[in-house]
Amino acid sequence: MAILVEPHDGAELDRLITALLNATGAVHQVVGRGIAAGGEGVEVIGRSAARLRAILAVVAEHHGDAELRVITEFLAVATMLIAEEEGFAAAFRPADDDRDDPDDLHAGWV
Repeated sequence: MAILVEPHDGAELDRLITALLNATGAVHQVVGRGIAAGGEGVEVIGRSAARLRAILAVVAEHHGDAELRVITEFLAVATMLIAEEEGFAAAFRPADDDRDDPDDLHAGWV
């Protein structure tokens, strides 16, 4: 059974955006539950990552490492493009990243 993503007759980019919004909403719920349980900071992220790993392991069993690598790269690039466009890309850079040239952020992408 295929999962239907709206818009059913829309462009694939629009369907991708819907799926991304749905996924980020679901992850937000997982993180929110960790906070509601009294956790904070890195502890919540660690617990959320463990919970997501347990959930996504079922899906990962049906896909090879090469396919997961492509999905991971796509999501990482999409995350950085969104963060850069919205002005919070620095939050995703290592603390010792001292690049002054914003175009350098794109080095090696795509």
